Amino acid sequence: MNYNVKNNSASLHTGKTLASWTICDQFISNWGKSNGFGVIKDKVVKEGVEIRKRTYICEYGRKYTCKSVKETSTKKMVCPWHVNASCPKVNNPDSAIFINKIVDEHNHDLSIEAVKFREDKKFNDEMVKDIQFMTDHCKMGATAQRRYLEGKYSSHPIYSQDLYATIKKFRPMAKSLSNDAAQISDWLDKQKERDSRWIIM
Repeated sequence: MNYNVKNNSASLHTGKTLASWTICDQFISNWGKSNGFGVIKDKVVKEGVEIRKRTYICEYGRKYTCKSVKETSTKKMVCPWHVNASCPKVNNPDSAIFINKIVDEHNHDLSIEAVKFREDKKFNDEMVKDIQFMTDHCKMGATAQRRYLEGKYSSHPIYSQDLYATIKKFRPMAKSLSNDAAQISDWLDKQKERDSRWIIM
């Protein structure tokens, strides 16, 4: 079943003009979020350093080959939604960006709540800088970093997998962060979710 995007559809249309690629990127990203899905940048055509064409696709739009032999569900559904934009070289003195094509169909459910949840749990710039400092200079492990972040940013949810992924950006050659201490932390998280009487010290 296809799910057509209806909310705010008038704000994104063929022929729409935007002032720059930065504005175009942000506009389409925000438009997707407001309609319940994420947008990623896909194919790009450049002329030197200038971007002439770009395709935006749904977060579920890329083909995905699972390396596991197990039968698993995946979010990579090859969704058909996409937008083509261009910055023509001819008759375009302001280097404006034009929306040329929109395929406004999805093959999955849309959820504004799910998008909001992902956005709310993202680490902000200050948190990422703290993680980088603790990883590069303090050589702190995931468990110690999590305790620090939970203390400093008490109103922001800290999820183990998000923390592991961010640490690995600054320590790409490190061994798996799912060590015994991290596994214990994950287990305690689950117990706390099941029973609010659990207190993690």
